Amino acid sequence: MIFRLIGGTPMRAQNDPSWRGALEDVDAYDLDDDAARARILSADALVIGGGADHLLLCRHREALSGFVRSGGRVLVNGQVVKPFIDGLAVWRKLEFRGAQDVRPHSVTAHPVWHGVDYRDLHYRTGVPGTHSYEKLEEIGVAGFYGRGYHLDLPEGASVVTGIGQYLLPLDYSYRLGDGEVLVHGGNDLESFSDDRYSIGEIGPNLVHWLEGGTRTPGKKLAGPETAERNSVAAVPPPPSAGQSVAVGRREPAPGAAPRIGLLHGGTFPALRTLADPALAPYRIESVYLPEADPSALAGLDVIIVGDRLHQGQLARFAPAVRAALQDPAKTVIILGENKVEQWLPGVGYTFRPTVFWAWRTGEDNGTRLRLPEDPMWEYFTPRAVSWHHHGLLHPPAGARSLVVMEEDGADSGALLYVDEVNQPARLLVTTMDPVYHHGSGFMPGASQLLYSLLRWVTATHVPSS
Repeated sequence: MIFRLIGGTPMRAQNDPSWRGALEDVDAYDLDDDAARARILSADALVIGGGADHLLLCRHREALSGFVRSGGRVLVNGQVVKPFIDGLAVWRKLEFRGAQDVRPHSVTAHPVWHGVDYRDLHYRTGVPGTHSYEKLEEIGVAGFYGRGYHLDLPEGASVVTGIGQYLLPLDYSYRLGDGEVLVHGGNDLESFSDDRYSIGEIGPNLVHWLEGGTRTPGKKLAGPETAERNSVAAVPPPPSAGQSVAVGRREPAPGAAPRIGLLHGGTFPALRTLADPALAPYRIESVYLPEADPSALAGLDVIIVGDRLHQGQLARFAPAVRAALQDPAKTVIILGENKVEQWLPGVGYTFRPTVFWAWRTGEDNGTRLRLPEDPMWEYFTPRAVSWHHHGLLHPPAGARSLVVMEEDGADSGALLYVDEVNQPARLLVTTMDPVYHHGSGFMPGASQLLYSLLRWVTATHVPSS
């Protein structure tokens, strides 16, 4: 039995009759429930998805470490910000300048990568068909597999994959008690299993490896009381992360900068964004959804609903966000992949596949900039709003669609719009996900959008009288 702890939408095709059927998706927040946690820790192996809440996982560090010590095997995906299993190393961003800087190389053989040609891990593309490595060098995007590395590896760790010319540790494994931890410092490893290439072996290899642990059922693990003691307070988060904003309105002094809050779920991109020194001048306040009080939003001037939020956690805050829209002194920014059509009044949504390779192929992805005389364009460059998106929005009448999708010669929906007429507050909604990509260290255009949004709300803020 293998459980895959996820923080949001399950992996596409998870229920296909293949190796994927061996992985059962479980909401990571189930760890906070005694009975659900006991079931999770009764598994033979665990996969921790890159979208899981790291602050949540830290609260259960002793339990997760105990699971491994008892013989369990765990695959850890993503960029570890706070070690939530004993021995985990913190991920570091690689300052890369080209595709060869992020090329993965085999360092030490590991059964999960048996039969894999590492060249097939270097590039990804959505262009239909099966492509040679030489073709992928022309049309593919490098960096999905990994764009960072780990130092301070635990004693006895084995580097499996190195990145770039110096073979910096990207993937590594280590023993902990009777079990083993395998770390992949990039997008979820299981998502790379593609039957068109040698990397199709990763999926079945991974399942076989996970099932090969020696965990002893019934061996004592850390109990609920241990998890409670091992709280986030005992493992301090990065600066500004994991601490909820104070409840109540703070009246700004004339000309004061706005109070900006970021709603997030403790994922690695959000934590890395909050800890980014480049954003320190904006004094972004952390609104960690599992612990914050929704009434805290009343004390903010600018509310940023971070992208890719856990829908269950977001639902608790949706009424407070809607209430904030009735305050003319507020600005509300809602970022992508948050199913706004289900909780934001007056907006519709249409799915469109993400085109992330257009800048490599020259393909026209349909993105168009509109209303060139709009004052918003003083703060946004074309590159900041045309890197990629996650579907089309259909805003209410009166909203200004600044970035749209053109299909068959007509605008079919908005990728970013501003609404200053359908509610007292100023509202900006987009299907782009800049916090995820900025925090992941991937796609410069995403960072530009995040910087642009912060410049805009700061420069145009009018303190309440």
